[in-house]
Amino acid sequence: MKKIEANDPETKSSDLVSENVAKLKALFPELVTEGPDGASVNVDVLKQLVGDRSVTDADEKYGLTWHGKRAARRLALTPSTGTLRPCPEESVDWETTQNLMIEGDNLEVLKLLQKSYAGKVKLIYIDPPYNTGKDFVYPDNFQDNIRNYLELTGQVEGGQKMSSNTEASGRFHTDWLNMLYPRLKLARHLLRDDGSIFISIDEKELQHLRLLCNDVFGEECFVAVLTVLCNPKGRSQDKYFATNHEYVLVYSKSVLPTGFFAIAKDEEQIEAEYPEEDEGGKYRLLELRNTHREFGKHNRRNLFYPLFTNEDGEVSLEKEKGWHEVLPIWDDGFEGCWTWDANKTARDIDLLVGQTVNGRWKIYRKGYASGADRMLKTILVDKTYYTERGQKEFNALFKTKAKLFQSPKSPFLLSQLFQTCTVDSDIVLDFFAGSGTTGHAVMAQNSADGGKRRYILVQLPDPLHPDNRDQKVAAEFCRKQKLSPNIAELTKERLRRAARKIKEENPMFAGDLGFRVFKLDSTNIREWEPKREDLAQTLAESIEHLKTDRSEADILYELLLKLGLDLCVPMEKREVSSQETEGESHTVHAIGGGVLMACLSEKIGREDVEAVGQAIVEWHKALAPAGDTTCVFRDSAFADDVGKTNMAAILEQNGIANVRSL
Repeated sequence: MKKIEANDPETKSSDLVSENVAKLKALFPELVTEGPDGASVNVDVLKQLVGDRSVTDADEKYGLTWHGKRAARRLALTPSTGTLRPCPEESVDWETTQNLMIEGDNLEVLKLLQKSYAGKVKLIYIDPPYNTGKDFVYPDNFQDNIRNYLELTGQVEGGQKMSSNTEASGRFHTDWLNMLYPRLKLARHLLRDDGSIFISIDEKELQHLRLLCNDVFGEECFVAVLTVLCNPKGRSQDKYFATNHEYVLVYSKSVLPTGFFAIAKDEEQIEAEYPEEDEGGKYRLLELRNTHREFGKHNRRNLFYPLFTNEDGEVSLEKEKGWHEVLPIWDDGFEGCWTWDANKTARDIDLLVGQTVNGRWKIYRKGYASGADRMLKTILVDKTYYTERGQKEFNALFKTKAKLFQSPKSPFLLSQLFQTCTVDSDIVLDFFAGSGTTGHAVMAQNSADGGKRRYILVQLPDPLHPDNRDQKVAAEFCRKQKLSPNIAELTKERLRRAARKIKEENPMFAGDLGFRVFKLDSTNIREWEPKREDLAQTLAESIEHLKTDRSEADILYELLLKLGLDLCVPMEKREVSSQETEGESHTVHAIGGGVLMACLSEKIGREDVEAVGQAIVEWHKALAPAGDTTCVFRDSAFADDVGKTNMAAILEQNGIANVRSL
């Protein structure tokens, strides 16, 4: 039975560096060699494989660079030793929901999600802090990100120095890029191959963000820059022009096919736009002649040929008695061309119809509604997308005219974006959750189209200070509601209220309106931190390998994260009793249909080993998981190595070879 130590890979998030080296080794075994710290990439061999000119570390190269970029990249690749602690008491429908609301520093949370959600997220939407020069605050020291987070949010005492990202600092763009870059690097790993990211941004960082995304996603994966009319009146405080728009920058993880981002038309649109119907469904007639005069017989001779039609509107490539010849000629005599060549016309001749218009015969093709998805325009001007509408929706939920949250995005805008490429059970991630608009929009869209989309929200519990003019109202609201005064509490409260509103307006909707709350914290595994002044006490405390202030649930969910299981995976438990120790019982957990099994009792005596072991074996056989099973125990639960060895032997003899202790 292998004991999991604090520094083992199993206690950390994904090691992206090691994974990258392994991928290179699989492609080019000769590229990886032994270095002083393990496997290393031989740059000389790399140059031989791709040519000297293809490998460069020169300063003069195209791309976006800034002071701290290497450190930011290294930060993204550094594994996290933290965990996410479950909070059922703050959640809604804990047992059944598939949605997640995570409190914590999004950099660390993105690392912790890698094993469980890499390659599973369909769409990421973020509205990161805009670089205003006054409200972007970041920690100076990244040596221990979990401690930074706890100090920043006031959960532990600390004198951590904080800095404001002001233009006067001389690092106005640099600090913002250093904040966003590692988060985008990690976010890309979470996307599916057909996944996309939508980023709201203003004009100050748009050009830098686009170059940054070219670096992270590849220039070939650029999709669009959407312009959103968010304030029709314009900002009167602007210096030269009254700005009334923002942007949404869109990138995909891989190059996607034409028409990938499209929105299905609703029934009313189809009825209005497709008036005809036959056995193929609703359709409309579209002229077969190319309506652009830059194309014609002069440059598309293969598209200029005669078609023939009869009085019943039938169309043929062959002339028959009494049929009318039709050429793609304009009313003024210009010789145009068809949109189909003769081969396609021959294949789809049944889709063509002849009709007379003002005494002239024309050829039309049937355009069916089944393929009638529409593309979203790059300029979005609907009134429901205005920031004012987003504020109104938020205030209505909280029944207040005061601004608890400044300028939240409109849920109608996000619903429209989500319709372009998410369906059914797709996962939507927002790691700058703010007021929770993304979660609101996902639930609303599911109620509108019957989808089962899931959301994962991440929000820093940034404290709200009653003496801060911009935060005073929100801090007072939290006090009255007996909530901790921080932004994450507003996020959760918005989700609760939005869910109730959706249910009231759609009483027949039976979709998921709940969410599970998790909070970032340090690992449950005790690290060896000797106290020089009292080594005896330190040794006594180290006998218990797990922190004493953590629950079984805390430990189980850390196991889920580190083993790469979904945080909403089904969990069952059974009580097991031993005849030798009447009255005592042990709780056995089966997670993910038996992929993970655990017994975290604080004491498992020799006389209980066989009963617990056999109960696990029988339950495992009944569950019959498709993959390998990991079974975990508390290391200090066994009185000696004999009991531990016997437990491992019982399980291994019955097909459970991966037995671990904490």
